[in-house]
Amino acid sequence: MKNSEFEIHPFNEVFYIESLLNKTRSILNDVESVNNFWKNGNHDCQNDDMILDLFQNIILNAGGISRFFWPPKNKNSGHYQIRGEKLREVYLVSDSNILKNRDMRNLIEHFDENLDDFLKEFVSGIVMPKYVGPIIYVDDSRIFFRAYFYDKQIFKMLNVDYEIKPIIAEIKRIHEILLLQLSNGGRFK
Repeated sequence: MKNSEFEIHPFNEVFYIESLLNKTRSILNDVESVNNFWKNGNHDCQNDDMILDLFQNIILNAGGISRFFWPPKNKNSGHYQIRGEKLREVYLVSDSNILKNRDMRNLIEHFDENLDDFLKEFVSGIVMPKYVGPIIYVDDSRIFFRAYFYDKQIFKMLNVDYEIKPIIAEIKRIHEILLLQLSNGGRFK
């Protein structure tokens, strides 16, 4: 089969639906866990690691979803590109979508290398290992390994910002489509 002949057959659609649902469910469960911290008043310094872990998982899974829509490009990826085009069409995902953020994907996919580069650029002592709180208490010269600014809904890892609200909104939108597809026999239509 040539790459240009690749297609997602109707009897295989359910596997893409289930694979994406695995990621969206995980993200939405993490969102619920984070929201429970705020609702229960448990957003003190004792829970910072758990809160930051949840946001890191959200970014990790959002990056995984992104790969379904925009697979890596290499000389043997023609059928992957066709799959990505088809899934973008099915889920109404444009190239301006928040999930296309290559920084988000690359940060997680190459975390070990990015950590090395981050630590090479910023010397220890300048880098703050973790922070959960409002951004108003942070000066502009502060560098973060991981942080969540709850007043701006921004997660920061290796000093890269991720606006959480639009990411979650897009995940919820895709999740609803996936649930509808699953209830319709595991079909895209």
